Amino acid sequence: MEFVKQLEGKENDAEFRKQWHEIKLKNKRRLAKWVYKNTGVTINENSLFDVMVKRMHEYKRQLMNVLYVIHRYLQIKEASPMERSKMVPRTVMIGGKAAPAYFNAKLVIKLIGSVSNLINKDKDTKDLLKLVFLPNYSVSNAEIIIPASELSQHISTAGTEASGTSNMKFVMNGCLIIGTMDGANVEIAEEIGQENMFIFGALVDEVEKLREKVKKKY
Repeated sequence: MEFVKQLEGKENDAEFRKQWHEIKLKNKRRLAKWVYKNTGVTINENSLFDVMVKRMHEYKRQLMNVLYVIHRYLQIKEASPMERSKMVPRTVMIGGKAAPAYFNAKLVIKLIGSVSNLINKDKDTKDLLKLVFLPNYSVSNAEIIIPASELSQHISTAGTEASGTSNMKFVMNGCLIIGTMDGANVEIAEEIGQENMFIFGALVDEVEKLREKVKKKY
């Protein structure tokens, strides 16, 4: 952590920013080659790499991420040519393994594949949005995926996630977190400041109140 703190104040250093950009672009190119080799999908190295890699599970909410991708796809379809010209191209990548008997998790993987087939072939959207399922996620593949990421999704329901380390690895590689105040996100926010993260959603105590409200209703 002391090493990281030495980077404070470097954000306006032109030479540092140039080196950072070159390293990130090199890592993005390496991941783009890996994606093409393993999926056959060509991705734009200059697009924003939005990544979610973790075990497939309902509480980790990969489904919510896919629903957002569908929403973004529909926004692009409805946008005018002028509006599209102002949009930042984005490549959404989701990876993870499902337990053999976990039917719902497998359904989410199938949904990711079906949505990606639609979006990636649509001439209206393919230059602005792509969705890729990253196969066989593992530690070795993480070494290629994490350094290339620019946004990382850690969106589990507050109070359900253990304080893992994948969020930390993304942050250490200069990745911005989109997430809930759950798991390691809480500790990361204490270190880097919540203003440097994209935090949303209910807090733990709010989740419990919502659950009680639902129980009373049904």
